[in-house]
Amino acid sequence: MQIKEISEMEFDSFADKHILRNYYQTSGYGNLMKKFGYTPIYIGAYEDNELVGAALILSKYIAINVKYGYSPRGFLIDYQNYHELEEFTRLIKKYFFKRGFAFIKINPEITLAEVFPETNSKKINEETKKLIEKLESLNYKKLKNNIYFESLLPKYNPIIKLQSFNINNLNKNIKQKIRNKDKKGITLIKGDEYNLNQFYELVKNKKDNSIEYYKNYYKLFNEKNMSDLWLLQIDYHEYLQNTQEEYNALIGENEQINKQFINDTKNKQLLKQKMESDKKISTLNQEITDINSYIQNGIYKQIIATALIIKYQNRINVVISGFDKNTRQNPNHLLYTKLIEYYKNQNYKYLDLNGITGDFTPNNPYKGLNEFKLNFNPNIYEYIGEFDIIINQTLYSLLWSTKILHNEFDRKDIKN
Repeated sequence: MQIKEISEMEFDSFADKHILRNYYQTSGYGNLMKKFGYTPIYIGAYEDNELVGAALILSKYIAINVKYGYSPRGFLIDYQNYHELEEFTRLIKKYFFKRGFAFIKINPEITLAEVFPETNSKKINEETKKLIEKLESLNYKKLKNNIYFESLLPKYNPIIKLQSFNINNLNKNIKQKIRNKDKKGITLIKGDEYNLNQFYELVKNKKDNSIEYYKNYYKLFNEKNMSDLWLLQIDYHEYLQNTQEEYNALIGENEQINKQFINDTKNKQLLKQKMESDKKISTLNQEITDINSYIQNGIYKQIIATALIIKYQNRINVVISGFDKNTRQNPNHLLYTKLIEYYKNQNYKYLDLNGITGDFTPNNPYKGLNEFKLNFNPNIYEYIGEFDIIINQTLYSLLWSTKILHNEFDRKDIKN
């Protein structure tokens, strides 16, 4: 085997056909990270003049005359072919040692287990366990367990199988939230670069990324028709009309329940119906008051939720989403349901919800995020995690002891 640098076109052509293909291993992502201090390097591995492996490696200086590499979602090689893995690793170390690298970080999208939160259990892939041992024997340093979001990319990913998704299988409360708000003046709109400011207002508090970061994200992938920007818009006039009609109908039902209850005050079933009806009326009444307030202040339409999507092969990836927390419309649930319906109809196979934590206890600080994504009944996959391939042990130890590594990779941008 020999390795050498290859062109973007050669890399993309190989990556598009590889079993471990993902949008992080594309020239699009390489060009995005070029805007933020990284230099993309495209490496090809050849056997008898045939390209058998490849990798996008993002290079960056971490100290004076010291670089590191990052291969997001790992090398595109056959990890179960241990001979190929050993040879590729040996040549990568040799190649980058000469270029002053201390290490290369990888986080392959290889499944260690399928996770079942409802029973707090896992189905472990024994072959992947053996692979982890093999990687460690080749001087790949396994990092934290990444129960939360310690790594650069999530270790636990919820994936929706779009073609088998059925809204009727969702939790009753979730279905009710969605159906109560759908078709009441809320519309899913596909945006463009002119809507990025509106998008940013709803996501800016989730991560410490600038608007320029997201503008580049959208524009660079949009050049290859790989990005979609979605906006959930509410028309307050239409919403008010529909809500008022619902309120009037509910008032009529409530009057009938009250009449029956007056004649049978000991009937627990009637009491329960009365309490539920009174609660719904109170909620709708407050909602009507809020909507009137918007209209009186000259706000007739508003963006209440948004999402940036990357499309790659048969998979949809949610980069980030956000919603207006001041609304009563449960916009995030409705947004995701509409996205699922849209991409299912476009015949995509998978929707990647972009990470949850591996903590399914009540004390999880990200419990709300977990529960929201689990509401859509995804399959949960635990990947093998993050590894550093140590290229130069002396430099790596120095970076570790001086806490330069910690300062570079400590995740301060994740917020609940």
